[in-house]
Amino acid sequence: MEILGSDVFEQMARLQRELNELASGVRASVFGAGEEELWRPPVDIREREDALVLVMDLPGLSREDIDVRVDGLALTIEGERKAGDDDGRSVRVERPVGKFRRSFRLRAPVDPSGVKASYRDGVLEVRLPRVGPSEPVRLEVESG
Repeated sequence: MEILGSDVFEQMARLQRELNELASGVRASVFGAGEEELWRPPVDIREREDALVLVMDLPGLSREDIDVRVDGLALTIEGERKAGDDDGRSVRVERPVGKFRRSFRLRAPVDPSGVKASYRDGVLEVRLPRVGPSEPVRLEVESG
């Protein structure tokens, strides 16, 4: 084992994958398949001047497998990746399958009518346009 260099990072990534698989297996055995999400797609969220932009990796899904909802200050994305054709005995399975659900609390109100979601090459992008000023507003206190 190499102490310095990329080998350490590869070992850390492998350990993280193994822990995720273990946690998924425990959830599935405790809650039963289909009652709890079985995987957690990675997400990046960028804050821009006029909008929040969320990017989520969802390889192998079709548009019909993805549900995006905005409700007040919450964004929820859920879906399901189905197992591939069973045309033989699996020797190794690393790609997660099953349901997922990710919810995010938005820091500021967004215009629900202007929210756009696009999906291309296994990547979902959700653009959430901001409503109102992005800077704090100072209010004058009136005497009663």
